Amino acid sequence: MGLFSKLFGGKSQVDSSSAPETAAEPEHPDAVIVLRRGMSVPKPEYLEGVLAVAFSGGLPESVARIALAQPSWFKNDEVADQIAAGVVEAFAAKLGVEGASSRRRALDGPDGCACLVIELYRG
Repeated sequence: MGLFSKLFGGKSQVDSSSAPETAAEPEHPDAVIVLRRGMSVPKPEYLEGVLAVAFSGGLPESVARIALAQPSWFKNDEVADQIAAGVVEAFAAKLGVEGASSRRRALDGPDGCACLVIELYRG
């Protein structure tokens, strides 16, 4: 046993049989929000085109799909994170997704316009 182990305690051995199992990652989000750069809210066909690119395996009908316009586009990742956090907070409450976690990604829509896809997962 070393000096630091005596002073601060050694690393405890964890029995893997008693370690909690990590939750499996969900197959799909509970909701998807698509922000399209510009003033016009994307039509349902446009939204489905973006989702087809974002989710090549498709999404079940139970996944809520929301389209929004984003007139002032983000200039860096920090601003994108702030925009996404505001969207997550608003729609988690609206959709009743308790303890929501999220993931975001930027991609181009069917017409080449920038989009931000925000995936909302129940906590």
